[in-house]
Amino acid sequence: MTRSLLLAAALLTLPTLSTAHAQDAPRVVVVGDSHVERLGPMIARRAEAAGLESAGWLSRRGWSTRRYVREGDLAARLEEAGRPEIVVVSLGGNDRPRDLERYRRDLSWIVAQVRAAGGERILWLGPAASDASRGPRAEATGRWHERNAELQAELVPALGVTWIDSRPATHEGHGRDGIHFTGRGYVGWADHAALFLDESAPVTDALASHRASGAAGAAALPHG
Repeated sequence: MTRSLLLAAALLTLPTLSTAHAQDAPRVVVVGDSHVERLGPMIARRAEAAGLESAGWLSRRGWSTRRYVREGDLAARLEEAGRPEIVVVSLGGNDRPRDLERYRRDLSWIVAQVRAAGGERILWLGPAASDASRGPRAEATGRWHERNAELQAELVPALGVTWIDSRPATHEGHGRDGIHFTGRGYVGWADHAALFLDESAPVTDALASHRASGAAGAAALPHG
């Protein structure tokens, strides 16, 4: 195989936004920080198993909500993906909000960008739990994650978005840094997120319990 063909093959395997989609199936895109490197393809597979169409994922390592705002290209990237109807946002793990109103504006900007690019439903995955026993960095990050989760639980549903509390599904399975996860840890998180993808799924007792413990505003805003 020539060098050019090898390069082309490598590019095709990169996790990226895709415009390929089925005619009738709603499309799903996952956007966020480094967690989406693993969560993105896992949620994509679960979306397809639920009869939806994956339009890819956008992972930006180390990016906060504010960094997305500064870059200013989210709507354009979603347009490139074919204006997906369902967008899963995983942001907050790198946020360090010190001003409540500014944080509200940053969250609102993300939502406005998704809406401008055709997003009809937005599922926002809150920050994951950290394992403080892994060291001072994990402990400090865990405190920020807890604070950010509480802020998002208050602010995000008011924007017409389903906010999903990731902490119940991320107390175990951490990697060495206590912040990211092993493959098994990400599987549990992706399973939790996938419970909210299909609003028409039959509501079993287990599903109702997961949704009640993991979502804020979902009942009041079913189309968020």
